[in-house]
Amino acid sequence: SAFSKGGKDQGKGKGKSKRKEGGKGHLLPKTRLSAEKFTGTVSAWKGKYGWIQPNEEIEHEKAKLHKGGIFVGLSDLEGGITELTVGATVEFHVTE
Repeated sequence: SAFSKGGKDQGKGKGKSKRKEGGKGHLLPKTRLSAEKFTGTVSAWKGKYGWIQPNEEIEHEKAKLHKGGIFVGLSDLEGGITELTVGATVEFHVTE
């Protein structure tokens, strides 16, 4: 464990992410995959990110991950919106 007894540098640099962007994937340029908007319900909002449960199944290899939930980051919000409300109905495009 990174939090076991010993020096404070133990486990440093061994984050969960194996990607080279190191947790910054939500800031990378995105490609829109959907022509039409989908609708869904906000299932969680954690201040800077959250999850949307789509109203219809999304045909994509990653769509089955996270119990079908779609990740949404603060940078994905448009029109001056700075947060989402759990239970709210939203429209969204699928990007990757």
